[in-house]
Amino acid sequence: MLVLLDDLEQSKDGSLDFEFEDSPEGIDLAEPAKAEFTVKKIGGGFIEVTGSVYAKINAVCDNCLKKFIYETEVDVDETYAEKALYDEYKEETEIKDNFFAVDLNGAREIDLTDLMYQTLILSLPNKFVCDINCNGDEAINKFIKNELQDPRLEIFKTIKTEKDN
Repeated sequence: MLVLLDDLEQSKDGSLDFEFEDSPEGIDLAEPAKAEFTVKKIGGGFIEVTGSVYAKINAVCDNCLKKFIYETEVDVDETYAEKALYDEYKEETEIKDNFFAVDLNGAREIDLTDLMYQTLILSLPNKFVCDINCNGDEAINKFIKNELQDPRLEIFKTIKTEKDN
């Protein structure tokens, strides 16, 4: 979904609301993700996009390898610079401490589907776990213990420590 900056400028209060569902490529979704965005001119040539993205993602537990649905809801607060900030193109620039703006580099539209994709990708955990108490499947743990031991490391079992004395 594209927001045309001309439409934003023609709106009464310099603000537009969007609610939509989409399935961005590259994310295995159980159902289309839902987004609610408010796009608003905030002055100084900046545009602010706020809102949230909700998604149900098909995932596999990294402990037990079971498939499950990972639900996430992420708040969005992104700032865009309508006009180029520098003569040399940079995609994102820090204006003040902890205030970043994405340079539109003369583009007259903002892709909300791409913003949805980026928001979801950045919100994914490093490790998917199906349940807080999941310790992994016993068969997998047994396999790892018995089959994946490297015989080259057996020598370290003979090392004595101060505790052993």
